[in-house]
Amino acid sequence: MYIFLYLTTGVYFIFQILYTIVPLLASKVKPLQEDLAEHTTSVLVPAYNEERTIENCIQAMLEVNYQQHEIMFINDGSKDNTLERLQELLELEPISRTPANSLQYKTVKQLYQSKVHPHFFVIDKVNGGKADSLNAGIDYAVGDIVVTLDADSMLERNSLKYVSQYFHDDKIIALGGTVKIVQGAERDEEGRVIEKFKGPGLVKSQILNYMHGFYVRKLTQSFFNSIVVISGAFGAFKRDIMYKTGGFRSTVGEDIDITLKIHKYIRENKLKQKLVYAPEAVCYTECPENLKNFYKQRIRWQKAFVDCILLYWSKLSQQFSVGISLFFAIDGFILGTLTAFTMIFYVANALISGDNLLRVMILLIITLLINALQIILAIYLTQKYGSRYSLIDRLRLFLFSQYELLTYRNILLYINIVGTFKYFDTDESWGFIERKGTASISQQTAASSQ
Repeated sequence: MYIFLYLTTGVYFIFQILYTIVPLLASKVKPLQEDLAEHTTSVLVPAYNEERTIENCIQAMLEVNYQQHEIMFINDGSKDNTLERLQELLELEPISRTPANSLQYKTVKQLYQSKVHPHFFVIDKVNGGKADSLNAGIDYAVGDIVVTLDADSMLERNSLKYVSQYFHDDKIIALGGTVKIVQGAERDEEGRVIEKFKGPGLVKSQILNYMHGFYVRKLTQSFFNSIVVISGAFGAFKRDIMYKTGGFRSTVGEDIDITLKIHKYIRENKLKQKLVYAPEAVCYTECPENLKNFYKQRIRWQKAFVDCILLYWSKLSQQFSVGISLFFAIDGFILGTLTAFTMIFYVANALISGDNLLRVMILLIITLLINALQIILAIYLTQKYGSRYSLIDRLRLFLFSQYELLTYRNILLYINIVGTFKYFDTDESWGFIERKGTASISQQTAASSQ
């Protein structure tokens, strides 16, 4: 047990060095090229019981600076008034469109088009889950690029412009954008989105988690063409690659699975294509504000990760590049999951027996120092990529990060352990998380709330 702990601790420090150095080398901001031709784009928004959040999503879509696109909501047999709310907001009328019939999904009952916003469409279908809904959307989409969002996601004004700009590189077949917490954003008097470090501790913890996860971890993984997951909250794919890989698998972690399937397809066909992180393309999402919903969300995420580990582990080195194998298996699974069990054993044994307490303290101090360094890096990168945190908020972010490491981070450690065991519950449902729908970056929604 101790040998395993010491080995994984050494590997952990190697990865932390990478996560500290590489983002500085890879962080090259792409200026927006307004004159580039727009790719035809279909934005897919699967929705199940989202009557509270759907308006914020629509309002943000209406403010997007893009012409060649359609917005397609997929109502997955919602039991609330999601469809009625869409009808009220969009004034829907039934239309017909022939799907590609290239993917499998539950029966589509009707396709609708908005009278007031003709580029908005709604698919009403039999309940089949999020992956099933996305497959239906892809099959009915007409854009060369498909963008997948959650129903509580709100696109920043130029997000699709940046997505299209990245796809002008023919080697890129999929990308993930930056996801930020909407509870930490608001509009100023000039209509600009200003980020603020505010809210209860759990929300602040998630603001930090997302900031570090995207600007530090994903920048590093993208540098090595080893993106492990393109977030379901904001991802973009060439439509033809979705057909070639069979679309989304009905599983608890469809976003991890489709990312790995595309990597596998590239390796099997000896292609030069790549998946990248596009930090300039931004969307906002509503995060859980209480422990009950936070627990449900993160349990689902951990179960998704375990599902893909069990599916792909046996042939990891044959099906994926060295980079994917390292970041997925070692950094993600061994360091992110297995060491949670060994660390608890090690610390508990040290506290009970009194042995190795000095080593525990040294590890804790080193971890605090690494965390401090990476949070400083994350704050620097958020500012570099256009965030507008005040100097006071940047100081609060740093100070809270040290407290968060010793508190909320341990809740995540506990959830990783529980989620690993709960994977065997085999529940692949939507995992509904209650949302308030009160936070928005839309100028219209913000104005109406004042």
